[in-house]
Amino acid sequence: MAADLSRFLIKTFLLFVQVVTILALAACSPEGTEDTSVWPAYEAAKRLPLEICNREGVTEPLLCGELEVYENRAAGTGRKISVSVVVIPAQNGNPQARAWIEHQGGPRYSMIAAAYYYAKGGELEYFRRNRDIVLIDPRGLHEANPLYCDALKYPRILERYYPPDRVRACREELEQDIDLSQYSTLNAIDDFEDIREWLGYGQWDAGGWSFGSRYMLTYLHRYPGSIRTMTLSFPAIMNFQRPLDYARFGQQGFDKLVEDCLSDSACAERFPDPKQDMLNVLAALEEQPVVVEILNPYSGQLEGRTITRDVFAESIWVSLLWNSEAVQVPFILRRAAEGDFTPFVEMNAPAEPQASEPEGHYFSVVCPEETAFINMQMATEASAGTFVGPYLAMDYIEACDAWGLPRHPELPIEERLFDTPALVFSGARDPVTQPEYGDQITEHFKNVRHIVFKNASHGTGGFENEECYGRIIDDFVEAGSVDNLDISCIADMKPPAFRYE
Repeated sequence: MAADLSRFLIKTFLLFVQVVTILALAACSPEGTEDTSVWPAYEAAKRLPLEICNREGVTEPLLCGELEVYENRAAGTGRKISVSVVVIPAQNGNPQARAWIEHQGGPRYSMIAAAYYYAKGGELEYFRRNRDIVLIDPRGLHEANPLYCDALKYPRILERYYPPDRVRACREELEQDIDLSQYSTLNAIDDFEDIREWLGYGQWDAGGWSFGSRYMLTYLHRYPGSIRTMTLSFPAIMNFQRPLDYARFGQQGFDKLVEDCLSDSACAERFPDPKQDMLNVLAALEEQPVVVEILNPYSGQLEGRTITRDVFAESIWVSLLWNSEAVQVPFILRRAAEGDFTPFVEMNAPAEPQASEPEGHYFSVVCPEETAFINMQMATEASAGTFVGPYLAMDYIEACDAWGLPRHPELPIEERLFDTPALVFSGARDPVTQPEYGDQITEHFKNVRHIVFKNASHGTGGFENEECYGRIIDDFVEAGSVDNLDISCIADMKPPAFRYE
């Protein structure tokens, strides 16, 4: 696709590509017409410094471009990198010059990959009714000089996720050509601000999910005049210290899941004591780890894995992130307590290869900006009495020691009070960002509403009537205020059912 071509080919064959695009799209133009000018991108191209482009999986032309910035912004010299931008234009021509940006979290996910949700036929097409959707991959992510490395190319399956030797090898691989200290949140936000000015938008409507909320909160503190509204979903706080609260929040999310199971007669009948099942499994694995066999989808070979207490606990914690997996946890615990780890392995060992992630970006943000501010004593105290214990913290702290970047000198950031309207969503089962984070965030906004989904994990995926969530955001952004916001449709949002067999 066009985004994968080199800059040279794009510039050289741009006219050819546009002609081919026009011919290809003529056959599927709305209402059978061959007049491609009816597509919003052609009108939007007259007001934005971007080019007509095609995206895989998208049936209409969009607008694409790249902004070159210095890798070392402070120096203003040396190596330059390109930050990619894709715009799904407003359906109404955008007479108010409004624009939505988002960060989907991680930091590892591609914003640009979400284009098909907003384009013609997508689930969120309605969201670009009165505004442009501007998707930007921050520096170091998928379409902006991505920091991939061979040492961490494949996900780790039922084993330590961030082994320090492989993290160190990843760093050594990348730092031959790249200044890893320059891939910070603050530099990425400055890139976004340059893009806002380049595209000519007065303000953004901003959305952040998980880490993306920390990103957008930081953006607001750095450029308060550039954000019109702020939507924060399952949010990390601005001065997030990953993974200090993971164990505690994981326990709270698990306790809420158990409470929901025991309030469901069918679940309670089959799994009368999931907490005791958890304790029994962890105790048994502490005494004698279990060896299982998996089919590694990357090698195609059968491989042995040792399920230790810590590997099991971490895997359950990860399962709590997703609604469709969380509701399987009572069943998996019961079976494991009976000595059968087959359901556990089936849920945690992928059957097919998964896409590689730009892990170099992840460590270059998380280590100096979040993990660097905690130590094992803090983590041990914070995780006391939880099923996860200090294992997750140890994994991060030792991996970040191997990554080797010092604390970010401009963090933590002093928080302030804002007039910017803000809408905050949290999930009561969330093992990463419990509602108390949402409560902390609301203290820094004058016009704000915090909505807690009582049966949700780290998102609303898998819920019946999930579109309610997006419609509430759309109404909020359209109004620019939380006043009189209708959230009655939440009553019809239902989580996935518990697994019984």
